[in-house]
This record gives sequence, structure tokens and C-alpha cells, in this order.
Amino acid sequence: MNFTEMVAEVQGLVKRPDKAAAIGSAINSALSQYVFDPRPTVSKWQLIQACADAGITEAQIDTAVAMLTAKRQRFWRYTQIIDRDNPFASGLRSNLTPVPTPAAWNAIFLAAAALDPLTV
Repeated sequence: MNFTEMVAEVQGLVKRPDKAAAIGSAINSALSQYVFDPRPTVSKWQLIQACADAGITEAQIDTAVAMLTAKRQRFWRYTQIIDRDNPFASGLRSNLTPVPTPAAWNAIFLAAAALDPLTV
């Protein structure tokens, strides 16, 4: 069933053809709660743990951060949330030695997202 069919089905149930836009908005809102986000957002701790599990040491991460611009270094210092698609993350990946492939970097973020952020 596609989106148009869902809207038509709900319109048939509520018998209000004039409310198509409101029904579509309500369906989008309801679906957004259950859609998997392929761009995991993780905490700094989760990213460091996942990198360690992947064989990247904290020294390698520190060196990669030191090679970033001052703006990106401040981002690392003061933020706790990191999105895989953030320019900081791509800069960090390209500064690591050896440079993880995009697939490996994605796997690191997925592994980090699976970690419990409340476990210290």
C-alpha cells in the first residue's frame, strides 16, 4: 500500500474528502515514529567505544582531531552528539590512518548506535 492509497483508505473511513491534506499530514507524523533512520546519531562515548572495537585507538582519534580545523576541534571538544553525515564525522574519517572505507565507517556508526549510552 502506497501513501496515496493510505490517504484514500482513511478518507473512506472518516468520510471527509475535504481533509486530504490533514489526513496526509497525520499519516506522515504517525509513520515518522516508526521509520528506521539510516543515519545513526551517536554520543561521543559511543563513537569512541565503537572505534576501539574496530581497532582504532584513542591516540589515532586524538591525532585525527588535531588535524581538523579549529572549528571542528571545538565541535569535538564541546559536543556530545555526532551524526555520521555531519562534516565533522567525514573530516574525522579522512584524517584517520588507515582511512576507513565508507562501508566500514557506516558499520562503526551502526555498532556505536547499538551500544547503550547509559553504560559507562
